[in-house]
Amino acid sequence: MELTNQKPFPKPDAGVFLGTIIDVVDLPNYPTAFGPKNKVRIVWVLGNVNNTPTVDPEGKPFQVIAMPNASMNEKSTLFKMLTQILGTAPPLITTSEQLSQLLMNRSNQLFLTKTPNPKVQGDFFVNVTGVMPLAPGQISPQAPQGFVRHKDKPRTVAGPNGQPVQTYTQPPAQPVPAQVTGYPAPGTYPGAPAPTGYPAPNTGTLPPSQPSRNVTF
Repeated sequence: MELTNQKPFPKPDAGVFLGTIIDVVDLPNYPTAFGPKNKVRIVWVLGNVNNTPTVDPEGKPFQVIAMPNASMNEKSTLFKMLTQILGTAPPLITTSEQLSQLLMNRSNQLFLTKTPNPKVQGDFFVNVTGVMPLAPGQISPQAPQGFVRHKDKPRTVAGPNGQPVQTYTQPPAQPVPAQVTGYPAPGTYPGAPAPTGYPAPNTGTLPPSQPSRNVTF
């Protein structure tokens, strides 16, 4: 059997670029050399500082990522990065959803550096080592056409009979059921005792939504 090399992932050069955050991904129990860690993946789409596109050999806009630990300790990489992105100390954050709401579509200048990949000869990593405000007249890069956030991408799982079924990380919102009228609520007609052991009658509203899953910050 002939083995083929995986298609190389195009990477931008080192230097200063414009960047807009187009995705924030929760990565619980991500495997690392020091055991599983809760991490966050922040994804930027890049542009040149002169407001021209920066594209790979296939004509697609370059993207870069950062994957800090999901820790909001003041000495953590994530806390320091958020301070640079916001230009001030970040607010209290306890969930990945709050982090996503804070970061999505924010634009900055990014300082990128290269470091060699010790496992692959000739390969390198591109790291975001500095974040600065946009200069006057600089235009925020936009997400590529057709870009879909990680949380909205379909997943293929095994169905009840083993057949592949597509599902989503976050299911679409369900409509609120219409209120049924014309019938008295249980126990409201004269002389009726209050029912016990039964759920409350349908009021046309949904129970409170469950809080978003916490990430250890």
